[in-house]
Amino acid sequence: MPTDAPILEIDNLSRRFGGLQAVDDCSFSIQEGMLAALIGPNGAGKTTLVNLVAGALSPNSGHVRFGGLDITGWSPHRIAARGLVRTFQISREWAQLTVLENLLVAAPDQRGEGIWNAIVRPSVGRAQDRELVAQALDSLDAFGLYAMRNEYAATLSGGQKRLLELARAVMARPRLLLLDEPMAGVNPALTDQLAGHIEQLRRGGITFLLVEHNLEFVEKSCDHVVVMALGRTLATGVMGDLRRNPEVIGAYLGGESVASAAG
Repeated sequence: MPTDAPILEIDNLSRRFGGLQAVDDCSFSIQEGMLAALIGPNGAGKTTLVNLVAGALSPNSGHVRFGGLDITGWSPHRIAARGLVRTFQISREWAQLTVLENLLVAAPDQRGEGIWNAIVRPSVGRAQDRELVAQALDSLDAFGLYAMRNEYAATLSGGQKRLLELARAVMARPRLLLLDEPMAGVNPALTDQLAGHIEQLRRGGITFLLVEHNLEFVEKSCDHVVVMALGRTLATGVMGDLRRNPEVIGAYLGGESVASAAG
């Protein structure tokens, strides 16, 4: 459950692309233990913000703090090693690896990869490899992918690739997971399945920030919502209150909010 301590702090973050101000002096924070959503119209700057937080882009100004540490401008692999892991709008599986191998390559701190252990103490790496295989198989079983463990990832359906990407992210031992539109293009049954996995992982201690357009899911599942428009933070709160916020209605919800309120 959420605590009073922020795990992620976005402080006056800005990013330009030529004459386009994609993120404009954006600020908000996410408390540890939250299942939070980042919503807003197309072009609001949400994915650019995720790229800034995850290290894929560097800001022109402002700061990103994770667990109290300033990570502004760090490389993606360095940020991931600290426990901030992201997924993408379009699943990015390693197509020519098996489903099991996709999980194994995500595990951090693999001792068998070091030259010293590989040459002098190979048994250290082999012992850890057995542990990681067992962990990966347990994860695949939890995500309903165990039967596909030896299949190439390229053969999975779109929904199965979504599950694989989430399972692979969990193998990286995250403290905070940034999920970029995890419900996009999936059927209602899989939406419920993904929501169940996310809630279970949150209860296990992982904090979530989701870029998401499925407002039904956001209202049902997320305990904090950040609304972006024109690169800025427009409002924060719970979805029920934001539906009545005139600025949010004008910038994003529009008729959808009116219809929802009328129903």
